[in-house]
Parts: sequence; C-alpha cells; structure tokens
Amino acid sequence: MVSGLAEQLLRGYQLEVASISINRIILAVDGSAPAVEATKYAVALARCHGAKITAVFVDSDGEEAVVPEDQWEFLAKKSKRIRYGLAGLELVQRYGKAYCLDVKQLLLRGNPVKQIVDTAEKEEADLIVVGDTGLTGIKRIALGSVAEAVVEASEIPVLVVKGR
Repeated sequence: MVSGLAEQLLRGYQLEVASISINRIILAVDGSAPAVEATKYAVALARCHGAKITAVFVDSDGEEAVVPEDQWEFLAKKSKRIRYGLAGLELVQRYGKAYCLDVKQLLLRGNPVKQIVDTAEKEEADLIVVGDTGLTGIKRIALGSVAEAVVEASEIPVLVVKGR
C-alpha cells in the first residue's frame, strides 16, 4: 500500500543519487546552550563537507552595522549580552583551530533575522545553523522567535538545533 503511494509521488521523476554540497555555513551564536549545540552541528558538518563557517553574533541594539574587531572588547565591557555573544564566537574559533576549519567571525548590529539572512546571501552560504532559543528571545513552545523567523525569511536551508 505504501509502495503504491510512493509510485504516485515518484511518477515522472528519475531517482538520482541524493547528494548535497555544503561549502559555506552561516552559524548564528549568542552564547546560549542551544547556540553551543548549534556550533557542534555546524563544526561537524563543516568537517564532513570541507565547508567554511561564518559565525555571526548580532547585537540587536543600534543601527545595522558591522562592528570592527578592534571595538569588540570595549563593547564587551559595557554589555553582558555582547560578552556572551563574543564567548560564542570564541568557541567557534577554538573549534576551527582544533579541526583546521576556516572560520570567519562577525559581530553585527541591527535586526538579528535580517542580519543573519543578509549575511547568508552575501557569503553565498549553502546552510544556516541556529539554536532553537537564545538568551534574548522569549522561549516559545517549538522554536525561538529568531530561529523561527530565520526559517521563514531564508531562501536556503536552515538547520535549527534544539538545546539540551
């Protein structure tokens, strides 16, 4: 019976070898437990596919901007949220060094969803990886508000990783 349904679904399609190419991963971090779990998935996928990772922390305070790295420490002294975000970026960097991965770090300002999706487009990413809830969002039953909005706004696949 199920095979009949499968036949209907596949009618007119040739079965091909299932394969995907992941060359660039955008990883959204904020220092939360779900973001740490998302980091592990992004690193594992990057290792399997030989992909590059662009790790992004978005500070929702302020107008849309890329924050130069020489300002990160100054901002961290003023904001606990930024300290957590920078810790998330540092974790990705450490994984990158441990596994010889190409990791780029960005501290951005503005709307987190817009910045994550725009960065994926600019970097020509193949995948976005996010944790299901973060430090700044109100927890929802299924997904964090940022993760849910990224899934809706993105034109590329999004992997949402549940925290432990």
